[in-house]
Amino acid sequence: MDDKIKIRCPACTKVFRERASKVRDGTQLNCHNCNRLITLNRDAEDSFIRRALKAAREVREAQRAVVVEAAYSRGGSNNAPPQRS
Repeated sequence: MDDKIKIRCPACTKVFRERASKVRDGTQLNCHNCNRLITLNRDAEDSFIRRALKAAREVREAQRAVVVEAAYSRGGSNNAPPQRS
């Protein structure tokens, strides 16, 4: 699963990609093309910013669901990986 989110810079209108874990409400990122500071805010007027935040949230939820499913699929069996000391 690709965990990168496309973000369109409101200044230069070019698209760059950032990890979903970094794309959160209130975060500030630099555009990879024009190096301008972009504040990610769900109340932003730019629909591309709001769309990127929504996509990042969906990717994080999907990743969390995979981890939970893997944890519960093992159940009570002793198939857990060995603990490191």
